[in-house]
Amino acid sequence: MTDWDRLFDELYLKTYAAIQRDEDAEPLALGAMRLAGCEPPADVLDAACGYGRHARVLAGAGYCVVGLDRSPVLLAEARRRSEGAEWPNWVQGDYRELPFAAASFDVVVNLFTSFGFFGDEGDLQALTEFRRVLRHERMLVLETLHRDRLLANFQAQDWVELPDGALRLERRAFDSVSGACEVALTHWPKSGEPVTVTYRLRVYTPGELDRIAREAGFTELEFYGDPEGGPLSRESRLLLVARTA
Repeated sequence: MTDWDRLFDELYLKTYAAIQRDEDAEPLALGAMRLAGCEPPADVLDAACGYGRHARVLAGAGYCVVGLDRSPVLLAEARRRSEGAEWPNWVQGDYRELPFAAASFDVVVNLFTSFGFFGDEGDLQALTEFRRVLRHERMLVLETLHRDRLLANFQAQDWVELPDGALRLERRAFDSVSGACEVALTHWPKSGEPVTVTYRLRVYTPGELDRIAREAGFTELEFYGDPEGGPLSRESRLLLVARTA
């Protein structure tokens, strides 16, 4: 089983966050709100928020945002970058067991492949929790990788040079039966020993995601290929917009 807490720690900040630009978060975060038909100052839950890239964009646009993540390291970085602003409100927790009352939010967002961590059963539990904390006829926006895009662009391994001169190596294997991609992530610092963490990500087809979202209680599901509402294709990522009954 994947040790997600080991991945989403300082290792994530060194290997992934190091090459992510804050300005790239704005089109996705604000596009998600447009797809949801939601205007500020609506109550928004960003789960999992990581180190807060999308949550801070939404707070800056006037939304009342709660950013939830299970990683104390990523939340500490989110708080540091938010520089004491009133919003977002940062909360540590597991999105399979959300620490919020039912009907607390107008929108739940789950962005940048923050889904697929816990297998079909755990992912259904997460969707059910997202449904529980949403108000009547409100929206979930989930943005992720999907199976057709993964297979169209699959690379068994690649290297990335990081800004501090370290290297990131990813070696991948896809199981076409389970729909899971196993990734061995190695961080090679300029000095010191390399660190490797292996994780397993469930990559859904649109049909599979449609099925479990409906099982979780969502209705009126729509799929898009970008935050502007473009069509879903194997060249695009996937945005699911699902309404509560």
